[in-house]
Amino acid sequence: MYIFFFIIYKYIILYIIIRLNSLRSKNINEISHLIKVTKEKKKKLCIDKNERQNIKQLENFVKEQSNCFNICKQNLNERLEKDLNEYIFFSSKNKIILNEEHIQKLHKNYKNIEQELCYSSCSKKYSSLLNYKT
Repeated sequence: MYIFFFIIYKYIILYIIIRLNSLRSKNINEISHLIKVTKEKKKKLCIDKNERQNIKQLENFVKEQSNCFNICKQNLNERLEKDLNEYIFFSSKNKIILNEEHIQKLHKNYKNIEQELCYSSCSKKYSSLLNYKT
């Protein structure tokens, strides 16, 4: 077992020596070019890492904002049902004929509230995830 590791170690050392010797045989311009290429690869790797972090940040933002919007929408729908029930109860109690136009208008108003309120509040709430101020 130790012999196996020793042989591998020996090959690694030999490889390093060969690489160093190949560098010694190069002129300054070639070495400079190698360093430049290596720096560019490292920089590209760093940019890729930042892009992955940005994508994760965006995914998190979308997920949180979606949850927020769904909760807001659900709360508004529950409130709409409650308001409709109260309207129906009030109408029947006072012997008022239900006006279908009022019900449709109420639905439309809640839809507008959903668009304005939910989008706006959720955007403001989770804008910090994007490091963006609204």
